[in-house]
Amino acid sequence: MIKTLFILAFIVIMALIVVNRQRVYLRDPLATVYRNEVEQSGVQVYQNYSDDILVDKDGDKPFRILVQDWNEIPGTPVRLTCIRWMACLANDDHAATVPLVWTGKGKYDPKVAMTSREISFTDADGSRLRVTLR
Repeated sequence: MIKTLFILAFIVIMALIVVNRQRVYLRDPLATVYRNEVEQSGVQVYQNYSDDILVDKDGDKPFRILVQDWNEIPGTPVRLTCIRWMACLANDDHAATVPLVWTGKGKYDPKVAMTSREISFTDADGSRLRVTLR
């Protein structure tokens, strides 16, 4: 009876993930984040089916940056529900974000480059972030 219940729960969870594959961001424990070519610690990377990424850092200078392939504009997600260090669920397939506030001079150009193995972009303070996926 309990075994059947676990199997049924597993099938339901997998069906929800398949249906919401654009909204579900699963943590990639092997991903590495570099800021100005210096490896960062304490940063979690979440990835969805389309290789969009969510970079999340807690601690003294917390931040959350979502980069989606459809618009290539880094931003802070408006609404995101997370199970800490496991998965996050966005509010829509194309999650609403607030663009990063540019602190430099001139117009903000994030210089986003996305492949299935690496995403790089310039954040709001002009630092170059590079995320390598494995």
